[in-house]
Amino acid sequence: MKREYTALELQAHILWKLYEGGNWSEKYTNYDEFKRRLSIVIKNNGKNVNRQVRELIKLRLVLSRKNARTISVNPYAMLTIKNLIREQLGFEL
Repeated sequence: MKREYTALELQAHILWKLYEGGNWSEKYTNYDEFKRRLSIVIKNNGKNVNRQVRELIKLRLVLSRKNARTISVNPYAMLTIKNLIREQLGFEL
């Protein structure tokens, strides 16, 4: 079921999907396919996801690979990522 997320909730959801998929450092996922998978649960998918992924890249929580066609989670920010997921989504990692 689609719903609107706040900025922090959407960032946490993006990080959770990457974390859950094992996309750390050199294991990355195609950005377009990732965005399509998120469209199942997120309203106004393209603009919101693009904006929040750019913000996560600025914060160095997500790494951009292969000329920004793929993304992965920064392993050096693991504690920050886990805390954000725990606070926003309530998942215990």
